[in-house]
Amino acid sequence: MAYADILLRMAADLGMLPSQLASIIKTAPLRYKVFTIPKRDGSPRVVAQPAREVKAVQRWLINELRAQLPVHEAVMAYEPGTSIRKNAERHLHSRFMLKMDFSNFFPSISAEALRLHLELHCGDKYSLMDRHVIVRACTWLPQRTSALQLCIGAPSSPLLSNSVMYEFDCAVSEKAQSEGVTYTRYADDITLSSADRGMLSEYVDFVSETLATLAYPMVEVNRRKTVHASRAGRRVVTGIVLTPEGGMSVGRDRKRLARSMFHRRTLGSLTADESAGLDGLLAFIDSVEPGFSDKLRISLLNKKPRP
Repeated sequence: MAYADILLRMAADLGMLPSQLASIIKTAPLRYKVFTIPKRDGSPRVVAQPAREVKAVQRWLINELRAQLPVHEAVMAYEPGTSIRKNAERHLHSRFMLKMDFSNFFPSISAEALRLHLELHCGDKYSLMDRHVIVRACTWLPQRTSALQLCIGAPSSPLLSNSVMYEFDCAVSEKAQSEGVTYTRYADDITLSSADRGMLSEYVDFVSETLATLAYPMVEVNRRKTVHASRAGRRVVTGIVLTPEGGMSVGRDRKRLARSMFHRRTLGSLTADESAGLDGLLAFIDSVEPGFSDKLRISLLNKKPRP
């Protein structure tokens, strides 16, 4: 049996027989555990996590593809050196902001979109058989009657989704740069900002029109989540508040939660998992507002009764 070159190289690296790996990839879209997690509004978000052997295949492919697939510099999620803080920093000194959101972002990216993207950007690097292996290994089949698609929970989805949106990012970024507008995209969250009040209004239609003209993917804007903001109100970028003074904050709710959990830990009432969660929360807050955890500790020391 003839195997794709990429499958043979992967099998050698993973210490597997080509026939064994081919069987895993053939059935990969069905090897997912499905569960739900709550969204911010309380509605369920479907997450599909691939089986361990499929994860190993996807991680190998991502290491292989990272140098081959284009990702625009406006992308602020999942790429080395990016973060929600850096995403917010890009918009720190603008006065007016437009935020938009894609509907069902990962599931909207189909296997066909991946095939077209790989052919366009990697057609000279990977054969048709190679590209078939990549698409099959990195997509999920939610139901037997549905189409193959990306999913939340697969190691390969972040890079593939970032790259598939490359032509869209190029189009929006080119227009934004020519008009002095700042554009970033954090997964399915689009942020545009400007010093000019009227500059951003036309981007609502421009984004939707650009998506409609692209050959792929078939992604749509969730109009209900389109938000205009200014320094006169509350400006939030990927969970970080941009203050009127030109600074950044994680917001009062996160800090209130951190203080409460920190106090409970001093009383010994946090579980090990909760304590680890607090450490992660404090690290995040310190990355946005340096010194917050030190202030908590100092405050605790000052409140302790003196002998």
